[in-house]
Amino acid sequence: MTKETVQAIEDVVKNIIVAELRVDVNQLGPSTHLMKDLGADSLDALNITVRLEEAFKIKIPDEALPKFLSVSDIVQGVSAYLAAR
Repeated sequence: MTKETVQAIEDVVKNIIVAELRVDVNQLGPSTHLMKDLGADSLDALNITVRLEEAFKIKIPDEALPKFLSVSDIVQGVSAYLAAR
């Protein structure tokens, strides 16, 4: 996957997080933890996952959700699911 593709994925991920959690995009760095840093709860995480699935036309298995903790975790996970298609 090219650097540009990964950056595009990161941009979409950040936009979804901003829309769902109503935070400023400047608060989001690669290590930003959704729950610890942004106060997300399990329902927020589920809503973000649904939006990711819709945006990228992928299916994220329920067992993968606990691994989607930080912005970089989400970007890496989405990238992996896209590459596996």
